[in-house]
Amino acid sequence: MTTKTVNIIHKRHANLDSFPLRYGFSFSSDSTLELTYSDSSLKPDKTFKDRYNIIADFKNPKNNNTENGRFYLLNQHKNHSASHDEVVTVIRTTGDTQTEHHLSAVIRSLRESGDISVAELIEMHPLYIKGDIKKHGDLIKILVEKKSSDEILRIQNIVDNSVEKYDKLKLENEQLMQDNKRLEEELDEYRKQEQIANTQGSTQTLEREKLLDMVNTEVNHRGSSCTELVMGDGTRLYMKTITFDRDLRVTAKAQTLVGKKVKTSCWDPIREPGKWSSQGYFRNVYELSDEELS
Repeated sequence: MTTKTVNIIHKRHANLDSFPLRYGFSFSSDSTLELTYSDSSLKPDKTFKDRYNIIADFKNPKNNNTENGRFYLLNQHKNHSASHDEVVTVIRTTGDTQTEHHLSAVIRSLRESGDISVAELIEMHPLYIKGDIKKHGDLIKILVEKKSSDEILRIQNIVDNSVEKYDKLKLENEQLMQDNKRLEEELDEYRKQEQIANTQGSTQTLEREKLLDMVNTEVNHRGSSCTELVMGDGTRLYMKTITFDRDLRVTAKAQTLVGKKVKTSCWDPIREPGKWSSQGYFRNVYELSDEELS
């Protein structure tokens, strides 16, 4: 088991929302907690590269009982083994993760609007433990018991907006995850091809980033059947398929990238830079920008 100390910033979400409802306490000033966890529970965040989460035990400062939860941490030192990373939020491992995150978003919005306080969240902790507050709808039922119709409507609007904002952010994060995965796959392919080229006495020469307008197949170029790329600036690039793309894998990939900005590569002999690239040939297509590649 691994032990680390983490920071709790008292004016942020974890201390004002998550700990009060889920564990029944809140710190009155910036503080720390000592966590004990198995390295196997550590999961890098799929969206934010500076975050990760762990399942950890800790001592509840209010009653000294051992508690457990999934801690979402901000990696302050780019080293998961370092101490004093900040707790972004924490949820109990016994609940549904998606439901708990929805609940967190609603609690935060209602606390920021003044419709619920940290003290009230702590008072509701026993109801949460009993299972009477499992989702944000359960919380709303408790809050509106003594409210007027206008207050109920206002609270419901706050909740609806909070859930909508969370769902929108979730979709954006999922798209970012897909983009990050695509980037890693493209970089891996680029490195793999560079290694293969090097073993054959060549190096990948990359063109600057351009829009791919069109992919034409079986185009006769200098007496050979080629795949032709037509770029946004009018440049035309060719690859002899019988020699370099027998299975048409590169051609098929290029067809999926029409309308996108890409970088094309060509294998030039190490001692003869520009030999083939200067003649308008290409070897591969990457959905990579100049910035991403650097």
